Amino acid sequence: MSAALRVEQLMRAAVGAGAAPAIAFSVTQGDTPPRRWYAGHHRPASDSANEPGNDPGADPSRRCGPETIWDLASLTKPLTTLPWALRLVEAGRLALDSPLGLLCALDDPALREAPLWRLLSHTSGLPAHREYFRGLGPPVLQTGCFDRAASTVRRMLAQTSVDAAPGAREVYSDLGFLLLEMICADVDRPLDEVWPTLPGHGSDPCDLHQRPLSTPTPAVDEACAATERCPWRKRLLQGEVHDDNAWTMGGVAGHAGTFGTLAAVEAMGRAWLDALADRPSALGIGSALARRCVDRRWMHPRGTRVLGWDTPTPGRSSAGRRFGPRAFGHLGFTGTSLWIDPDHEVVMVLLANRVSPSRANTAIRALRPALHDAGWATLESRFT
Repeated sequence: MSAALRVEQLMRAAVGAGAAPAIAFSVTQGDTPPRRWYAGHHRPASDSANEPGNDPGADPSRRCGPETIWDLASLTKPLTTLPWALRLVEAGRLALDSPLGLLCALDDPALREAPLWRLLSHTSGLPAHREYFRGLGPPVLQTGCFDRAASTVRRMLAQTSVDAAPGAREVYSDLGFLLLEMICADVDRPLDEVWPTLPGHGSDPCDLHQRPLSTPTPAVDEACAATERCPWRKRLLQGEVHDDNAWTMGGVAGHAGTFGTLAAVEAMGRAWLDALADRPSALGIGSALARRCVDRRWMHPRGTRVLGWDTPTPGRSSAGRRFGPRAFGHLGFTGTSLWIDPDHEVVMVLLANRVSPSRANTAIRALRPALHDAGWATLESRFT
């Protein structure tokens, strides 16, 4: 069996076993054309357009393909919020060592003393998550007033106390990137104004983009892979952000809310390779800052994260067994991931809607490393 056929069979088997209704995967090395694979359909096979809360005009049989738009979930952190912050650092408008208390008003004295870079390395001591939507989401459903809810979230975030002393441990935190968004917005402009100017972002559905709930685009929704049948929004989500807090804030947030095609995510991975290699890059930052960002010296002694990115966990990484010692990447809750190996100039992107129709589905955990290892096999068969 060829390596490419092995990738295809893994994806088809995963869709058939219910790991996700749709899966897309790409492998790129250097400046060679990418190899891309697609499997499945935008909606779960059991979905019916006649069920309550569903769009009666939706097509549950639409196949996954190059134009499929994915809710990238936490890939928002390295693809949107991180480049924004790094551009501000490059311009001298932010400094990685600046105490957070000098950048915004915070109640917790320990958090005020922590440097900005601890938000990027997830060592600020902030909690992993807070379910702000519990009290705010249902009223927003009734009123459609996202701005008030977003302001309330930001106020509660500024009042949040750390769970541990900054630097004591690594805890992956949505709250840290929400705070980073607040800081960037204070220095620059709000994210909903800035995102069209960020690398790889734009108004075209094929670009990386955000989908503000205040300006719905139903004509594009069917091009999106569906996510969860939300228990409190009472519908199968398609074309609106899956993350509950990001939805409550209007769909635009620093920790989640970016959408994009396989090619759009892939292009950002290649932009990072270009920046690290000191080639012209769409990333918009210099090679020195890009290299500084992924330097292992930022990692906590018992952690795996550099600035804005994760690194492979030895022996049990979702990236599989083949990514090298300088590799970095990130996962998204909906089933997305991006992994980059600068030593071999390799970018691999895996996009899936594993939360559709329920986030309880964790079958993708076994698929991730197997598919990445199979991706490396396609490189061996092609270039060796």
